[in-house]
Amino acid sequence: MKKPVVVVVIVLLIVGLAGGLYLWQNIKRDPKDVVDAFLEDFRTESFTNLEEHFSAEPHPNSGELGQAFKRFGQAFGLSQVSLGDSNLVSKDSTEAVYNISLVYESRYFPSLPVETNLRLTRESIFAPWKVTWDDNLPLPDYGLEATYARTRQEPKRGQILDGNGQVLAGEGSLVAVGVQPDRITDPDTLLAVLERELGLSPEYVRRQYEAPGVQGHWFVPLKTLKETEYQEVDPVLRPIPGVFFRRMEARSYPEGDSFAHITGYLGEVTAAMIEAYPEREYLSGEIVGRAGLEQSQDDRLRGRPGYRFYVEVEGNRTLLGEKPAKDGEDVGITIDRGMQELAYDVLGERRGALVVLDAQTGAILALASTPSYDPNEFVGGISSQRWQELSTDEDLPMFNRALQGLYPPGSVFKVVTVAAALDHGLYDAGSSFVDTGELVVQGNIVRNYQRQVFGEHNLHQAVVESINTTIAQVGLDLGASQLEEYFNQLGLGQSYPLGLPMVSGKIGTPSRSRVALAWSSIGQDQVLLTPLHMAQIFSVFANQGVVPPVHLLADGEEATGTSALSPETVLQVNGMLQDVVLQGTGTALRGLGINVYGKTGTAEMVGDEMHAWFAGHTQLPSEQRLAFAILVEEGGVGGQAAAPLMREYLTRIMQ
Repeated sequence: MKKPVVVVVIVLLIVGLAGGLYLWQNIKRDPKDVVDAFLEDFRTESFTNLEEHFSAEPHPNSGELGQAFKRFGQAFGLSQVSLGDSNLVSKDSTEAVYNISLVYESRYFPSLPVETNLRLTRESIFAPWKVTWDDNLPLPDYGLEATYARTRQEPKRGQILDGNGQVLAGEGSLVAVGVQPDRITDPDTLLAVLERELGLSPEYVRRQYEAPGVQGHWFVPLKTLKETEYQEVDPVLRPIPGVFFRRMEARSYPEGDSFAHITGYLGEVTAAMIEAYPEREYLSGEIVGRAGLEQSQDDRLRGRPGYRFYVEVEGNRTLLGEKPAKDGEDVGITIDRGMQELAYDVLGERRGALVVLDAQTGAILALASTPSYDPNEFVGGISSQRWQELSTDEDLPMFNRALQGLYPPGSVFKVVTVAAALDHGLYDAGSSFVDTGELVVQGNIVRNYQRQVFGEHNLHQAVVESINTTIAQVGLDLGASQLEEYFNQLGLGQSYPLGLPMVSGKIGTPSRSRVALAWSSIGQDQVLLTPLHMAQIFSVFANQGVVPPVHLLADGEEATGTSALSPETVLQVNGMLQDVVLQGTGTALRGLGINVYGKTGTAEMVGDEMHAWFAGHTQLPSEQRLAFAILVEEGGVGGQAAAPLMREYLTRIMQ
């Protein structure tokens, strides 16, 4: 055979083999590969690639696919698509059918499994497999043009309950007082009565109903009242032309001002809260806890919203998924409503705080701070003018003095210094001292109140008479490190997880000089405590030297107290505290019919103003042991200003 012929034959053989191989590959091509590629592009929302898998028959373009899937995904809260098995149903040379399954995962609803068929065709055994669009995604039976909707069901908010299960914040009603501008016939009388009965300035009222855009037939709200307040003013306001009332279901705070710093109030959610707590699914404009327990316990009180997922085709709506709303929990606290109301009443118009603890359990029974505010004013939205008044008031009505106010404890702190010295074995109650009226420390002079001179006396008498010079010397002998150690052992350098903002007590740096140590030992210099810390000190003396686990939430984790002082130390200090009441600076509480152990305090401030303190413990006829502290800001001498108020409080408790 000639060489050219051989070459031709070889070329023909190669071409034949290549053609046969191509034919064989097309005949054997697996449509399952196309199914897998199609589903992967669907899962990853690669709609441009998805479009390339379709046959020439009518099918949506990538934009239409994307929009349809977006409508579905937004309503369903789609988080991901999981692919299941793809099983061959039937196949011949030009058509194949696969049963496919996938699962839609949602941020709101249970997983939604989907099963449908995917049909593939090819024009000939030489053509690639393509998907024939059957209008069955994202959901079978509803088509690409279906619309979807998610509705939200709001949960019922839980209540805040006191230690006896009485409602402090819960369901109720309020009455909005307002005017209808075109019904006002005597503006002067209207304005005068609203000012007299509701405290609304004429300028404020006019500004509300004469504001641009206000229509004459509108109801213009002016102030929201509790039901009891409404009952009082209704007979006076109703006859006045133009005045109208509107009752509304709303969060209600039956005890108002006396519990405001504890319950807090509701208000519109902030952008920062929405960002900080995505798991709570807050909506812009939603009303949530903004202060107090309403804020700190908002997640529990609010519950979780429910959702329903619908598909709609030609006006027919079908429910496809539902997540029921989870109502909020009730939150119980340890406060005794009667004790709290009485504490608030005793403080009256003064700036101050009164704290009462169950000395054995650490439960907070009263946590009063004055002045206060009415959380009902925030229901339905507080006016900007009223908010400005509250937030700029020099008396700080929104400030919780009981937990956030740091004050020099003055002479009350002497019991800490003395207890530390006794417990450390440095002195005992009978240790002798001589007072000359002055203690000179590195050129600085510590004097007694009103320059008194006590001469020879013992440590017991030093506490009873509140002798500055002696207690300062005890502190110097004890040393800064020991004073700081006992400060922390008594739990004064920490705050507690009460569900309310609280600051830690501060002892400062008594080690920086002997002068600082001397003044710190008698509760001055940089020593600062809250009224709660002050009550806690005396819970230790009522509890055999154990610091009880201070708490406010009734269902918190059980905790045990920690030992801070020996029983022997407690016995000696209690002897001193009892005599403070019987014959010392706290005689205002003598003769109550119960044994009161206490200490007065007068904390000197820059200038002539002084804070008045009285703190102590007692056992009621019911055998309940109480520890307490009362503060009167700028009240003067503790024995004259604070002690009589504490007497009134304990007297009324026992009535």
